[in-house]
Amino acid sequence: MTSRPYLRLAVLALALLVAAVASAQDRPEEERTVSFVEALRLAVRQPPTVRAALSRVATANAQIEQARAAWLPTVGLSSSPSISFSDRPFLPATATTPSQRVQGSSINIDASASVRWNLYDFGRTSANVRSAERSRDALREDARTASLQALSNAATQYLTVLGDLEAIETTRVTVTQREARLRIAQGRVEVGATGPNDAVRAQVDLDAGRLDLTVAEARLASDRAALTAALGLDPIAPVQVARLPDNLLNLEDDPAVAAREAVLARPEFAAARYRVAQAEAQADLARANRRPAITASANASVGFNEVLAGRGLGGISENVSGGVGLSWQLFDSSLAAAATTADTAVVTARENLLAQSLAVRTAAVQAAVNSRSARAQVEQSERLAVGTAANLELATGRYQGGAAPLLEVVDAQAADASARISVVRARLNLALSRAQLLAATGRLERLID
Repeated sequence: MTSRPYLRLAVLALALLVAAVASAQDRPEEERTVSFVEALRLAVRQPPTVRAALSRVATANAQIEQARAAWLPTVGLSSSPSISFSDRPFLPATATTPSQRVQGSSINIDASASVRWNLYDFGRTSANVRSAERSRDALREDARTASLQALSNAATQYLTVLGDLEAIETTRVTVTQREARLRIAQGRVEVGATGPNDAVRAQVDLDAGRLDLTVAEARLASDRAALTAALGLDPIAPVQVARLPDNLLNLEDDPAVAAREAVLARPEFAAARYRVAQAEAQADLARANRRPAITASANASVGFNEVLAGRGLGGISENVSGGVGLSWQLFDSSLAAAATTADTAVVTARENLLAQSLAVRTAAVQAAVNSRSARAQVEQSERLAVGTAANLELATGRYQGGAAPLLEVVDAQAADASARISVVRARLNLALSRAQLLAATGRLERLID
């Protein structure tokens, strides 16, 4: 009977705990505003692709140490203690005496040490080390490539969200304009200046504008989730973006300059160069394998034997020996085939370097051309937007005064909305093309330095 109050208290405490946990889970996270540069820094906080690339670099560093170990001597030590017991015939049996046996036991302890040192292998070890080092350098550039891809993806998603926000703003302007047109049409219908069709048409256009606004807001939510994922954040967490500083993405978009900078800065091209050097080192190693190797070796051993019972000699024995040897594979067809394979790999690596040079230069030139084209489109679309806004103001005034039909206002509003959306798209294309140019020339990384 006395346990029931405690049971009730335990149940009540458990219910309160569950409610507190559920409330904490349902509570929305605090909204966070992220700048463009901060977004780039978040994007390179070692995402899975970058971490995998860095782990390959760590493996390559270990392989370098393994290759360098061939320059060091190898030392071996062994010992084998033993206890022996013997029981064997000593004299055969005769007519008067039985056979005699000798029994004995002893302890034997011996130890030996050996040293082997590769004195000179005619470049075999140095070529192997050089190949491992160039492989490590190429993998480092691969890690930079993964980081640059993460930066580029984050920049694209960030600018897309900014474009979505501008599209929502201009769509809201369109909705506001159509609301005003509906009020004007309703007023004209009330005074009998026009028929009810004008109000119906204005209401339909307003509903279409509100639908466009809903679609734009849904697109923003989707793109914002993609941005948070690109930054390595929880997609459910609300993230706000800040407008870019005016001069952040202003850069020279000369195609020739972009091509030169791409060759100097792009990690893909640097990795291809290192892989050429690695292939050349492998070719040197294949040729060095056909040369002799000079090694020095020394061996020392010591033994201790003690006779416990029976006959035998005990004591300590020592032995030391050493020498210099030369080993040479005078004929091995596989070595010649390996050398031919290595030479072919060098040719392949050099062709890949040329292809990578062409690829990075082409990407840089295309990004520069796209930036110039987008800049011209922004200028043209802004001039068009100024003209359509003025035309809409005139048409609205004429319709309100009864000098123009509703269709003139409808056409003017459609042209104005289209021009404003064109400005938003042109500005987004300009920002994206400049971000691509920064990535193509390797300058996107400098924004987070």
